[in-house]
Amino acid sequence: GGFYRRHTDAVANSASVLRTYSLLMYLNNEWKESDGGYLRMHLDSGKDFLPEGEKPNFIDVEPKGGTVVLFKSDRVPHEVLDTVSERMAVVGWYNRPVTSADISSLASEGDKMRGIMLLVAA
Repeated sequence: GGFYRRHTDAVANSASVLRTYSLLMYLNNEWKESDGGYLRMHLDSGKDFLPEGEKPNFIDVEPKGGTVVLFKSDRVPHEVLDTVSERMAVVGWYNRPVTSADISSLASEGDKMRGIMLLVAA
């Protein structure tokens, strides 16, 4: 089956740091509980891991067709639990505007195309 480990969608030192909101819309009309693939939304400290001594606090979202989930990209760690069926979703992000600081911090010498794309986006 497929899965995604716990993570946030806005990662420091990558272009994904521009992500403000994450959106998922599930397309699975015939989803059964036994299919698995739940989206686990962690409501704890907001880290990519559960800190030692902190109790797990989460909600599981069933990936049924028509379900829409919107959350802060940098504050809500999430994961996809194991699935035994194909899990279909439309996924997208709302990005904040690119700043000149973003361009200088994200464009590296080895990746001139990234710098050009950031300039175009700005």
